[in-house]
Amino acid sequence: MTRLLALTATAFLATPLCAADPKPTPILGIGVVSADQKFVFLPAKEGGIEAVDLATGKAVWTNKDANKLAGTYDGGVLAWVADSKKSNTFRIVAVSTPIGKTAGTSDPIVLPDWATTAKTHGRTFRTAAKADAGTAVVAWQAGAFYAGGARPTPEIEAAARKNESGTVTVDLRTGKVVPTKDKPKDDDFKVGPAGGFGNKVGAYEFQMTEELPGFKPGTAMVTKVTFTVTRDKKELWKRELAGNPWMPPPP
Repeated sequence: MTRLLALTATAFLATPLCAADPKPTPILGIGVVSADQKFVFLPAKEGGIEAVDLATGKAVWTNKDANKLAGTYDGGVLAWVADSKKSNTFRIVAVSTPIGKTAGTSDPIVLPDWATTAKTHGRTFRTAAKADAGTAVVAWQAGAFYAGGARPTPEIEAAARKNESGTVTVDLRTGKVVPTKDKPKDDDFKVGPAGGFGNKVGAYEFQMTEELPGFKPGTAMVTKVTFTVTRDKKELWKRELAGNPWMPPPP
């Protein structure tokens, strides 16, 4: 079992927010803006997640223990990292936002054998997490579709199509993962980037572009992702983020 690092339990206790309290806002399916609108949390170009000052575009901290965001808790962000040896397995990582240090890591969360957390042709995956009273609820959804070259028969296409989802709870004090019987709804993903595609928070507006790589035999192909922030229709800054592995569909 992966134990959480030694922090006071109160660091993980999510305090209920009243209706007037500002909340972190997921944007563009990739990042989260802090409740005070001072920072945006993003996947860093060189790996990990980073906190970037919204006004200046300067990185405040980078954490290499997770690669993508899943949600927030009181005092930090919840991120996730894929298992390097098992493509159908990932872990939730709690990161303290004031300093960017890892507060703890969950035990493995295992998907069906056919699923993968990697962004690849023929497979889909999304996850989101929220925390309350020392427990995180993690929703996930994985899918598969026919990704061959020639047009398949209806039977082959139907056999290739899969969709599964589920939820687990994570004890933020011990890292223990417990599957639940609940199936997530679309609203469950709105707490994290996987379900938040808005492009405006307060006076800030955001844009993300993704460029396909040129083909180079023997070289891993990765897209170029650029994140741009504007305010009052004036560009404040732009920053290259972590790209996505890219493989052209079969002919």
